[in-house]
Amino acid sequence: MKILYSWLKEYVDVKASPEKLAEILTMAGLSVESVSKLGDDHILEIEITANRPDWLSVAGVAREVSALTGGKLKIPKPLKTKAHTPAGQSSVTVKVEEKSLCPRYTARVIRNVKVGESPAWLKARIEAMGLRAVNNIVDITNYCLFETGEPMHAFDLDKLSGAAVTVRKAHKGEKLVVIEGAEKALDDTALIIADSQRPIAIAGVMGGLNTEVNFSTKNILLEAAYFDPVSVRRTGRKLGMSTESSYRFERRVDINNVPHASDRALGLILEAAGGEAAEFIDVKAPAEKLKAITLRYGRLNGILGTDILPAKVTKIAASLGMKVRASSKSGLKLEAPGFRYDLKSEIDVIEEVARVYGYGNIPATLLDVVEQPVRMEPEMVLCNRTRECLTGLGADEIMTYSLLSKRAIAAAGFDALEAIDIKNPLTSEQEAMRPSLIPGMLGAVSWNINRKSKDLKLFELGNVYMKGSGGGFGERKNICIGIAGRAFETWAGSSRPADFFELKGIAEALFGSLGIKDVSFNRAGRLPFSGSACAEILIKSQAVGVLGEIAGRVLGALDIKEKVYILEADAETILKHAKPDKSFTELPKYPSVYRDISIIIGKDTLNADVVSVIRSSAGPMLKEARLIDRYRGKQVSEDKVSLTYRLEYQDPARTLEEKDVSEAHARILRELDEKLGAKLR
Repeated sequence: MKILYSWLKEYVDVKASPEKLAEILTMAGLSVESVSKLGDDHILEIEITANRPDWLSVAGVAREVSALTGGKLKIPKPLKTKAHTPAGQSSVTVKVEEKSLCPRYTARVIRNVKVGESPAWLKARIEAMGLRAVNNIVDITNYCLFETGEPMHAFDLDKLSGAAVTVRKAHKGEKLVVIEGAEKALDDTALIIADSQRPIAIAGVMGGLNTEVNFSTKNILLEAAYFDPVSVRRTGRKLGMSTESSYRFERRVDINNVPHASDRALGLILEAAGGEAAEFIDVKAPAEKLKAITLRYGRLNGILGTDILPAKVTKIAASLGMKVRASSKSGLKLEAPGFRYDLKSEIDVIEEVARVYGYGNIPATLLDVVEQPVRMEPEMVLCNRTRECLTGLGADEIMTYSLLSKRAIAAAGFDALEAIDIKNPLTSEQEAMRPSLIPGMLGAVSWNINRKSKDLKLFELGNVYMKGSGGGFGERKNICIGIAGRAFETWAGSSRPADFFELKGIAEALFGSLGIKDVSFNRAGRLPFSGSACAEILIKSQAVGVLGEIAGRVLGALDIKEKVYILEADAETILKHAKPDKSFTELPKYPSVYRDISIIIGKDTLNADVVSVIRSSAGPMLKEARLIDRYRGKQVSEDKVSLTYRLEYQDPARTLEEKDVSEAHARILRELDEKLGAKLR
């Protein structure tokens, strides 16, 4: 937004230099980006925040300068005109079909004008603001736009078909050649101004060439209105158009300022182009009540840490355009002006008082330091511990998109119809919310493999989304771990490929770091995993996730030629079972005795079943039973497998003797044979 310094000085008594004024405005939140010289004058380039459309005018900035410096405000008064013309008494018919998109529309008829070159002062100001001077009528509407912040448009009245103006939605297939000369195809979402036969303007954006005011124009219809900000922005974006008018309408103009701006333009037109004022038509919805706000002095000073006197607070509020409806010893009852849509509550007014009072005048105070017994939420602590564990195991954390294409979801082996659709997706690649972290993990694996990075160990903590009962939706935090390529490589160059058991070991290490016990794995069959290498993860018999090898057809659909192993689990449930607090266990006084046992058993027998039999038959002296080797080869028949377990025996009260261990060992072998058909190898 450009502000001419001399123009500003006409509207407010300001003695500060342009550079000093720029500093004052910037310190109060109205950021002046630059001050440049223009002949004997200066241009202030101001960055306007979206919540302050009242600053998009010379009058609005002058009001701010007056409040900050105490200078007298001298906004020009518009020409006083008679009240609007009653319906049926005007030569022009105005009809608003879309009242929600145009709650106020005014049309003023001015006859016998003389369109010509603008006066030198008017032309100079328009050009200083970055616009091209056209003629006195058009230049006055632009001048009033910059002065009042209300966009206006002048139609050549004699070019209107049927002497009628209708504010309506465009009909499909309608077109309009705008003043710039480009033809715009309109759809039924665009709000337009039309006469009895055709569109004559795009509401809030630009007028049409068919009713343009030129040097042959004699009678004009001056439009000033309020158009819905969202409608103007949507239409402007669709048509690829942005104008000074649309910029203001998008940020919301003051609906109560519409007739004032029209009156101001009328006075300037009569002065510069002559003519006679005729009908004034004002079509408006019932006026909204202005916002009433109670400001408490104690609350204001308590928040700011100041002791501002009530008289000073009242003066600041009045200087910003607020009306004082009532006052007491405790505070004020204020009415926010129509141009301040951002003032909604007491805290907003407190912020305004602080700005004008001066942030530099507010004393600096140190807040009391209150010790916080808990610095982080427990869930965050456990998530960080999960990340530390997995990165310590050599995994890299990834973050994938929550929005995916249905094609990507289906390619990963999931039902795309069960995914939650996005009603208005930005692209086809973001049309549904992810039901699982696996599609994103497979995408990351594919991306890395295609770039010759094949040894992968990745993990992600993120939310997944699912449809709930009764048409609702749900979400939860999941964890996903994916590995591919080589599991590790030694300094001597030897390595082994990643496999199902590598991923299972990572899961067990993670659960151990979180203090979770009673974890078991049961064989499962579930997409998108291979039926030969898939297991369900259980904590205390509660299913929390699944891990396994990704099926070949899924990898083929993604053009992945390497084997990929993935784990996905419900992180929220896992964290509920976590016991992160560490407890001390006294070191054993008596040594452990280790025995290895190798058995031949059916290849489909579960490790959990074998360990269960060992524990139940060994008795209390068995401290741990751990599988250390699994072998299938020439010495073992095809329907069998060789398993080697390392058993640790210990008695906390005495040193174990050989006969104690031998008796327990014998019981174990006997029970394994009877219950599982296992034979000692």
